[in-house]
Amino acid sequence: SVKKRIIFKIALLVYKSVNGHAPPYLTELFGYVSYGNSFRLDVPSTKTKHGARAFSVIGPRIFNSLPAHIKESKDATSFKKKLKTYLFTKSNLELIFDPKKSILVHN
Repeated sequence: SVKKRIIFKIALLVYKSVNGHAPPYLTELFGYVSYGNSFRLDVPSTKTKHGARAFSVIGPRIFNSLPAHIKESKDATSFKKKLKTYLFTKSNLELIFDPKKSILVHN
């Protein structure tokens, strides 16, 4: 579906940014928060619906909602393969757009 392709493209751009394979103007958009041995991307707060759709906001929400085994992929090729498998095994009802919480709400 279109929704899954959008999620895939955004997640891939964030993965490349986090791992230093994207231009600096994208890499600089993300801050990190540590939780013990893991990290999450900081999600900036917004005041408007348009702000919630910004790449700097929606990117971390999508990335943070992915399972650890996908986020910790060793390279972009394995990340893409794992992410495609993950997204296309989920039904459209399981991928609910919720800008206030996480992009991928698991029912």
